[in-house]
Amino acid sequence: MKLSTTTGDFKVGLMQIEEQIHWISKTGFKHINLELSSDDANARLCNDDWEDRIVSIGKAMKDAGLDAVQAHSCCESLTEVGYDWMVEETRRNIVACDRLGIPDLVVHPLYKTGMSARAVYDFNKNFYNDLLSAVPDSKTHLLLENMADTECSVPGFASGYELADFLDWMGNDRLGACLDTAHINLNKPPRDNQYESIKALGPWLRALHVSDNFGKNLHWHSIPFNGNINFDSVMCGLLEVGYKGAFNFEASYILRNSKMPPTRRKEWTNPSDPNFVPKLFEPGVEMKVLIDQTLYGVGKYILEQYGVFEE
Repeated sequence: MKLSTTTGDFKVGLMQIEEQIHWISKTGFKHINLELSSDDANARLCNDDWEDRIVSIGKAMKDAGLDAVQAHSCCESLTEVGYDWMVEETRRNIVACDRLGIPDLVVHPLYKTGMSARAVYDFNKNFYNDLLSAVPDSKTHLLLENMADTECSVPGFASGYELADFLDWMGNDRLGACLDTAHINLNKPPRDNQYESIKALGPWLRALHVSDNFGKNLHWHSIPFNGNINFDSVMCGLLEVGYKGAFNFEASYILRNSKMPPTRRKEWTNPSDPNFVPKLFEPGVEMKVLIDQTLYGVGKYILEQYGVFEE
């Protein structure tokens, strides 16, 4: 099983995707999840130069000696952008994956406040059908991600069972699933079971977002063994369903940026030094590299324990 991590690990300031790729090449990872979602619109494919950006990103991966095993689409909410814009930007993300040879693109289901689970199903049926028809000849699979039933909630898409029900109902082999271990752990028992959700998804499962947390309504993505997820249950589930994708980390909360929820880091000025310049308010990129090197080592350890680590 290939080991990968997200370029989102290096969302530092206004760093562009090409720079993120450069820094990941120093961590030990050879495979990446190309994160096309960002708070900075200039880092996404939403400007007129989006096709030039695809070429630039491809060159950055080649120069760094990395390949993208999966990607993550824009995930703005419908309160931030309109439906038509979501379809258009996601279409550009699909085109990017086709041109860069990325097989899978995670696309969050959409949700409007107050929708019932049934209404969410109908709304997202139209959404994914619109995406499929927007690039009809695409080779990229569009993957739904489980969104939990507490934090980051989308009714009807919290567990592997629910994703499998929706995918069975859609019946389109260009669709698939991405299981997020942190989101599963946020679900109310008994729907917090990693093994059973993986088994329920079976052949629909094409990608992973691997991280750890403590559940309990706190949306968090940390390094394995820094929470209460049992990764034996994850690995056994993956092996029993014959999972063919990468063991992909989405554990970008290991080092907290100052503005990261649930609590912001307070600024501080030295009252004894009017020229004081803070040095430790934000973790530097060198710290990010160090943490990702550790993340790589932990991932390799997990896969080697089950005899499935692949360079």
